[in-house]
Amino acid sequence: MARNDNVTIPALTWTQLTNANATAIRAQSVSGSEMTLQATNGTTAPTTQVGVIVLAGGAVLAADLTIAQLWPGVTGANRVWAFTTAASVASVSHADA
Repeated sequence: MARNDNVTIPALTWTQLTNANATAIRAQSVSGSEMTLQATNGTTAPTTQVGVIVLAGGAVLAADLTIAQLWPGVTGANRVWAFTTAASVASVSHADA
């Protein structure tokens, strides 16, 4: 299902930003905390931080590139997860795949 919402991210926990398969996503840490992003194929949380994208607090990951373009090494990437060292809130918007 499409999502246009704020997502609470507990500290030190991979949290799924997508709530369905997606091809592109716009994300921003609105709480000001640095946010680490990782893509997966499916609903299993990442187990590594290899290949992550790190956004500074307030920075925006625009939806002008697909998830597959941002994570070309993740075959079939269709879900995006966030990890922070302090509890945070992310603004997220994506359409269904």
